[in-house]
Amino acid sequence: MSQYNNSIFYFIGTSDINDDVNMTAVRNVTLHGLDQSCLISSRSNKRSILIYNSSHVIISNMLVYNLGVIARSSSNVTITNSSFNGTEAVKTLFSIKLNNAFDVKVSSSVFNAYSLDIMYKPLPVCSTELLHYSLIVTNVTLNNSWMKLSTYHGASYNLSAIFHNYYIILHSHSLFILGDSLFSFNIKNASFRSLLLEGIYPLYIEFSENLKSVECEFPGIQLVSTFLIEDSQFRDNWYGIMILKDSCLISNNTRTGLYIDEKFLTSVQINITDTELIGNKGNVILNSFSISLSNVTVANSTSTGLTLRLSIVTTENNLIFKNNTGVVGGGLAINGSSQLIVSSSANLEFIDNHASYKGGGIYVQETSKSGITLEAPNIPLTLINNSAGIFGDDIYGYTTHHGSNRFNLTNRNISSTGDIRKIQFCNFTNLKNASDNSSNKQIYPGQALKFHMALFGNDYFGSLNVTDGLLEIRDGLTPDSAHTVDHVYVRSKPDTNCSSPIEYKPNHPPSHVEHAMVFATQVVIEINYLIYWDYIVNECPIGFSVDSSQGRSICACSQSVSRENVTCSITSLNITHNGLLWIGTYDTSTPFNANATNPNACIINEDCLLYCSPNPVTFKLNHTDTQCVDNRGRRMCGSCRDGYSLLMGSNKCGKCHDNYMMIAWIALFAVMGVLLVVLLIALNLTKYLSHFRMFKSWSRFKPIIDAYSGPMKDEYRFWPGLLLVARIPVLLTVTFLKNESRVLLLAVAAIILSLSFIFGGVYRKKLNNLSHMKCYDALTKKLFKKQDEDDDPLLDATESHLTVDEQRRAMVPSCTDYVRRESVVELF
Repeated sequence: MSQYNNSIFYFIGTSDINDDVNMTAVRNVTLHGLDQSCLISSRSNKRSILIYNSSHVIISNMLVYNLGVIARSSSNVTITNSSFNGTEAVKTLFSIKLNNAFDVKVSSSVFNAYSLDIMYKPLPVCSTELLHYSLIVTNVTLNNSWMKLSTYHGASYNLSAIFHNYYIILHSHSLFILGDSLFSFNIKNASFRSLLLEGIYPLYIEFSENLKSVECEFPGIQLVSTFLIEDSQFRDNWYGIMILKDSCLISNNTRTGLYIDEKFLTSVQINITDTELIGNKGNVILNSFSISLSNVTVANSTSTGLTLRLSIVTTENNLIFKNNTGVVGGGLAINGSSQLIVSSSANLEFIDNHASYKGGGIYVQETSKSGITLEAPNIPLTLINNSAGIFGDDIYGYTTHHGSNRFNLTNRNISSTGDIRKIQFCNFTNLKNASDNSSNKQIYPGQALKFHMALFGNDYFGSLNVTDGLLEIRDGLTPDSAHTVDHVYVRSKPDTNCSSPIEYKPNHPPSHVEHAMVFATQVVIEINYLIYWDYIVNECPIGFSVDSSQGRSICACSQSVSRENVTCSITSLNITHNGLLWIGTYDTSTPFNANATNPNACIINEDCLLYCSPNPVTFKLNHTDTQCVDNRGRRMCGSCRDGYSLLMGSNKCGKCHDNYMMIAWIALFAVMGVLLVVLLIALNLTKYLSHFRMFKSWSRFKPIIDAYSGPMKDEYRFWPGLLLVARIPVLLTVTFLKNESRVLLLAVAAIILSLSFIFGGVYRKKLNNLSHMKCYDALTKKLFKKQDEDDDPLLDATESHLTVDEQRRAMVPSCTDYVRRESVVELF
């Protein structure tokens, strides 16, 4: 088409392109569609518009289906107001390929199921002056498409790439593969929303060492590459972005929000300002040494707010972390020899961050020489309501010892600690002759040395605070010659500085040689802190002997103890068998220490069918009575244990009673009632007791009292009754203390109370009947006596006259007069 230079081709309606369109070495050629024109290629064969060594080629106002565009070694190529649509069912997308196409403009276009592949290579020879080329992409939408831009042109020219109003939607993504080249990228007002395309970044920037470039030198010109992203949004993606700057929002990305890796392009300066990283899984800066953060907010991240690895990051103005969570480091984690440089204008805030392990607000990995460097003193640092599952709610691993400048803490009541700086023994258990003052510990082969450890690290203020860590266990004849045998994680128990027991089982045969067990840790790379304890491995105790068949020296059952179904534990010094067996020393009357070493001790190991337990038994050789039943003991369970004696008519042993105590209780029961009566008389309490209702109704118990003390008159019956009542509580108390049959005792007490009410009612009934009979007899006698007196002469007139009531009372005596005079003998 070289003969068609300076030409415009108009397309009306639908055109079917069945062959490639070659545009080689053309100038000023335009393909323009009219009235929604369509340019359609054959679906069976992929066809393309090929542009070679041409310039000023324009494709405008076209609706293209399944047609590619390839431009190579060309310049001033423009695609505008067009729509490119591919068939989604085809596995290989139709492509727009630009290879060393300079000063390209793509504007106001949509790509559906298409790929844009843009590549910049070095020029064949270096120019005498620095050349500048551009790539401008504006108002472009990628739908189910992808764009790949590769640069490895080195310094042969400067590439300026501008992406304005660039929209990535619906499973689309953009990939920038950047070699060590000279460029300037600017992405502004872009939107990256690929709707959770799994495993794909909507914007991925890779600095690759595989893209080799040609080095060109231009004296007097500073070669600096920049990457700028402004006013853009990254939302609802599986991952977020690598590099960004200026008023950006990156939020709700399932995997990574911000991800920067400058491993092979260390000369690029990246400035991230006025940016919010909201709701991403995590944000990472890796292998980067020229990163600047200014007015950045990191919030609601689920895998640490921001992680630095092998990077140097400078912060200016505000750096705020809110409501982030992580494992090691909730808000900020500084790992892998990274440094956070805090400028004098900075202001750091950590609020409501949480780490499930350590470093709720800030975590600094001390072992890798990571740290925080303050360029000025009194830089504001706010730490509020941060928390950690184990240690360092606010800070872990950073202390004021790291530099001369210090933060100005807005809240000085913070929780902080760091890596291990000091190890201490709390105490030790299960060791022979264990004493804080002893110079060494003694164990048997197979026993474990057990220690409680306390680990301390430096907090923010430089003081020691409890921490955790991994300790290295070493063993040898001396601390210096000890070699590593194991590693153990040490962590203090809740509400204490000490850990759970740390166990180590040495593998040494019995000897009297002193060994050293060493606990060591690396505080930082050059410093190694250790603490040690001396110990001796003794001969096995009685009933045990050394067994080395498993490659370790351990005390097992000796030959005199060993038999089927017998096991020995050197850890607890216990011997276990299935029963009906007696194992012990010949002389059981002489106590001995189970820890004692005596290879000449005589051991009995015989069946015992009569008095030995038929069930499995666990015992120590100094407690052989555990093997016996019926309180028997001694050799072969042949006699009673100490404090027991053989019961009459039985082979069982019983415990002897203390008869003197029983006599004391009987004496107390005998005198208790008398003492109570004497006390009442001495204190003159009887007249006061009569006012109580229970003492007024004491007549209910008259039959019982009379049966106990014999019949008597009322005025004498009170005291025997009081004696009886006083003795009953004493009897109840003694019975309960002696642990006799309490159910029977309660039943007897209930029967006594029931009988008291029954007999009390009968007693009152008889008393009332007798009283009325007495009244009638007295009335009859009075009447007869009155009749006899009527025959007498009249009384003297001077005698005073009685009223009718007075005369009647004189004639009929009161019934109570006879009640008061009745006696027990007359009643019954």
